[in-house]
Amino acid sequence: MKPLNGNGPNPALKAATGFLLLFLLSGILVSVAHGIQKIGFLPETVSAHYLGSDEAMVYPKELPELMESTHVHLFMIPLVFYILCHLFAQTRVSKRWKITVIVLTFANIAGTLVTPYLIRFVSSGFSWLVPFHDAVFVLSALLLTFEPLRAIFQNRGCGSGE
Repeated sequence: MKPLNGNGPNPALKAATGFLLLFLLSGILVSVAHGIQKIGFLPETVSAHYLGSDEAMVYPKELPELMESTHVHLFMIPLVFYILCHLFAQTRVSKRWKITVIVLTFANIAGTLVTPYLIRFVSSGFSWLVPFHDAVFVLSALLLTFEPLRAIFQNRGCGSGE
């Protein structure tokens, strides 16, 4: 990464960006792990979380509960992934790959936000989407983190990518 004046690598900016990427990745991984611990990773446990379970003595999630969770996630998840995508877009990978990864990342975010409503109000058959979206979150976070880190610390810097 070069400073705005273009006078070569900026070690302070490289360090700050590297630490930001690692903390964002850590936050995503902890968030996914917390979700798995709370909801589970199997469609059966996901269904029980949203639809309720007599065995586990859990009530079905009502619309206000779902909306409370959605409104927080609707602001924060896209913001975090925008930062990651912004840094990823400055690497030297091809433009086609950048666009593909960014579009799939934000499509996954949309799916993640809609899935609880589908499970609760349409069909428990959508429960498999929760672990799917979790896996895509982890994969996209790893890609969006490690490609910019590689670019920063291999002195590849930023580029347009073709």
